[in-house]
Amino acid sequence: MLAILRQFKVIPLLQMKELDVNDALKVAETLTEAGLPLLEIIFRRFCDSKAIREIAARQPQFMIGAGNILSRDQLLRCIDAHAKFALAPGACPETIKEAAHRNIVFAAGACNPTDIQTILLNGMVDFQFFPAESTGGVEHLKTIVEPFEHLSGDIVARGGITPEKLPNYLRMPQIAAVCVDWVVTPEFVANKRWDAIRDAAKLAIELAQH
Repeated sequence: MLAILRQFKVIPLLQMKELDVNDALKVAETLTEAGLPLLEIIFRRFCDSKAIREIAARQPQFMIGAGNILSRDQLLRCIDAHAKFALAPGACPETIKEAAHRNIVFAAGACNPTDIQTILLNGMVDFQFFPAESTGGVEHLKTIVEPFEHLSGDIVARGGITPEKLPNYLRMPQIAAVCVDWVVTPEFVANKRWDAIRDAAKLAIELAQH
């Protein structure tokens, strides 16, 4: 299911305590102009749900997703908001089973072989490698996926991945995309630095081509 994200390679991540809907719409517009029409919004508050819903309604071609899904209930709420993809930090069997029966691109989180096995046993093969850098980065990921190399799953990586480290992840054939928090920062959004977001998105696109 994560294969649909391969066309983008980089997923801008946005996490704000109070996300204004108009700002979220402007972020989506700016990313589209830069050539990177997708965004993952950390899904914690009503304002996050509202932002996802408005982007989905007003910019239907935009790939809007929800991040940090912690439960089945959160998954259902982000589906109700019309998120096109959802990512979780951990491997909750109930959430994985629900996602497998829903029309949404979903990946549970894994950072060791046991997590991957949990995901496989509950009906999915794709996963999110999280937290990427603090658990050993690319080399650790290569180690934990080795026992499962006969499976055709896709991986999204997230957590501390800087511009310098981005290309290393994308060189792994299993990696569909990498989530980064430096394209759409809370500071850029709060100060309405749409130009900075545009420039960072273009940098991400350039790095993804290396």
